[in-house]
Amino acid sequence: MNAAAPVEEPVDAEPVNAEAATVQVLHVSINLGDLPYFDGIVTLPDDGTENSIRKICFHRDHVVEGFPLLFCPSRVVDGLEMNLFLEHRYRGKFLRPRTGGHRNPLGGVTVKTLKSIANSLCGYLAWLAESNIDWREVYAVTDSDKAKAWLPPYRYRAHLIERITAGDLSRDTGNLYLSHVRQFYEWALKTKRIDRIPFQYKRLAIKKRRKDGEYDLLFSALMDERGLVIQTSDLTIPKKYRSKLEAFGDSLTPFNAEELRRYFGSDYMRLDTRKLWGELALSCGLRADEVVSLREDAITCPSLSTRFVFEFRILGKFNKERKVLVPRFLMESLWQYKNSPIRLRRAAKWDLREGSSSGRPLFLNRSGRPINGGSITNTTSFVSQEYSEAGIQFDRSFHDLRATYATNLAKFMLEKRLPLGFIQYKLMALMGHANFSTTQKYINFAGTITFEKQMQDWVDRVFTGLRPALEEEAKAAAEAA
Repeated sequence: MNAAAPVEEPVDAEPVNAEAATVQVLHVSINLGDLPYFDGIVTLPDDGTENSIRKICFHRDHVVEGFPLLFCPSRVVDGLEMNLFLEHRYRGKFLRPRTGGHRNPLGGVTVKTLKSIANSLCGYLAWLAESNIDWREVYAVTDSDKAKAWLPPYRYRAHLIERITAGDLSRDTGNLYLSHVRQFYEWALKTKRIDRIPFQYKRLAIKKRRKDGEYDLLFSALMDERGLVIQTSDLTIPKKYRSKLEAFGDSLTPFNAEELRRYFGSDYMRLDTRKLWGELALSCGLRADEVVSLREDAITCPSLSTRFVFEFRILGKFNKERKVLVPRFLMESLWQYKNSPIRLRRAAKWDLREGSSSGRPLFLNRSGRPINGGSITNTTSFVSQEYSEAGIQFDRSFHDLRATYATNLAKFMLEKRLPLGFIQYKLMALMGHANFSTTQKYINFAGTITFEKQMQDWVDRVFTGLRPALEEEAKAAAEAA
């Protein structure tokens, strides 16, 4: 991969699925440093003789741990092309995210995002190898849909549709795979590996008619008179294809009051740090990785303010920056933790290694390093194991806490009779959803549930302080439209 050079053996290698058994994603330690050069001579014994090879060095090292590389013995060249694409995404040479520099000093996507892209390309490369197809076939006999259906990306889409209808893949996941495949082809066009892309883009203006007198913010104030203009591709999986296992609301599984009591009341969750992780998901809608990336300078002393709700900005999924609303009681707990003796000792270890002005994370492990996202998501697994030993079923995920926040916030705003368009816009902004359809699922689901009596106290505690600000913001938006 050009100047990139692995600096040690792969730490792990995992096939994505049975179908991709001949293709692996190798997670390696790799040096993506600047200004490579050859330095010194390394001799390696070979049948009693010595062959000399030159060593690649860099004027400035940049070692990346866990960098995903594709390996396919039957498609070595194709794997190298895709690996170079991954490197360019990480370096910010292609599709550079607007806020990528907050997490990646090279300005590209994060390693976690890169692993998702590598997973998608691994499936595509495995399918290409199994079907004996060249991905560079980008010309159809005609431009008709029937002729294009024989091009590799469309044949792969047909393969994904079969998996979706069989029930072993969700439509959203299938579209994610295709999105990354499209990015690879766009990169191949930009780097002149192909001279056209085998799919088409078009711009659509989405309009929404108002059937009542309710003010719809999302489809009025946020767009011009032509409608909400979006860019879409014909290489997607239509909505009519969905898994037999997918049903309305199946993916929305908020906690109930008893499950919350068990989660936070378990022995494993007695540690204050773990409770804060759970509260940030439950009361702010944060994902596990967003909890990891939360910086200490976002936490302020609530006693210096009379506010009921505090704000800070966070970098979320797909490197999207968004505003987070924090109830006063939670900010007080975060402030106490930030200044606790155990946390200050860990911060001192961070300063010795990184310096005091290096954007110190709020949550650090005993070594003074950022916590791992798996430590957060695994809290529900440990709680489940704890209760299973007592014969009690607890089948929940950490992400369900975020779903609980979104569902109850949507329900709260609906009950306060805020304009539907404002609810759509506000929930999408606070949750950081990439697709409006995801937001709408929560709103639809919230309209079908009733608050449990036990949950009402929690809802009032978290959301009542938000009501004045939400109502004022909705009114201001309506007046500005």
